[in-house]
Amino acid sequence: MQKILIIGGAEDGSREVRDMIARELPYHIFEASSEEQVKMELEQRVFSIVVIVKSRLNEDDLFLIDRLRNVHYSFSIVLLTNELNSSVQKLHGVSEVHTLVRPVGNRNVVGLVRKLLVAKRVPKQVFRRFNTNQIAQIESLDDGENLLTSMYNLSKGGAYCEFEANNLLAVGDVIRLKVFLNDTNREYTFNAKVVWTTAAGRFSGRFGCGFRFVTAKDTHRSLLSKG
Repeated sequence: MQKILIIGGAEDGSREVRDMIARELPYHIFEASSEEQVKMELEQRVFSIVVIVKSRLNEDDLFLIDRLRNVHYSFSIVLLTNELNSSVQKLHGVSEVHTLVRPVGNRNVVGLVRKLLVAKRVPKQVFRRFNTNQIAQIESLDDGENLLTSMYNLSKGGAYCEFEANNLLAVGDVIRLKVFLNDTNREYTFNAKVVWTTAAGRFSGRFGCGFRFVTAKDTHRSLLSKG
C-alpha cells in the first residue's frame, strides 16, 4: 500500500490535515514534526508522496524541500501554506512541488493528493483556486462543437468543469472556455488546454476536466501539432 508522509507541527495544523486525508483516502499515513523525525521516516519507509504543512514558509523550509527533491526524488511534494510569500514564490517552476495556499477547500487538498498518487505527473497548481458553481461554455477548436458545462472552480491559471460524458475532449486538446462571472457582471473568454480528466467528478459525479489557460501562441502550436 502507498504511504504518505505529513511534515509539520501542531501549530501549523498538520494533525487536521492528517485526519482529513485519513478520512478520504485508504493509505498509510505517517507524521514528522522535526528534521530528525523526517530523516528517520525516510530511512525506514518508502513514501509515495510528502505533504508539508507550514503556516509561513522560510529559508530553512526551502532547504528541506531541496534536500527531499535531491535525495528522495521518487515522490511528489505538496506544500500547504497560509501565505504566498517570497519563499513560496521561489518554488514556482520547481519540478514535482505542488503549492496550495490557504484558505483552500478540503476537496482541493484531498483531490490533489489523490491525483498525485494515481498518476506519475499532474500539472502543478500554482494559483489559488476559488470554488464556484456556474454554467460555462466549451468550444472545441478542432471542429467548433460547443458544450455547456458546470464550472466548479476557477483560478488565474486554470479551471475545472464537469459535464455529461462524451467523446469531445481528451488530455492535450485545446478549447475555448467562455464564462459569465456574476461578481463582475462580465463575460470572459479563455484559451485552455485539457491537462487531466476523471470519469466521475467529485461535485456531480459526471465526467470532469481540468484545464490550464494557455496563450494564443501555445494554442496555435497545439493545433499545428495535430495537423
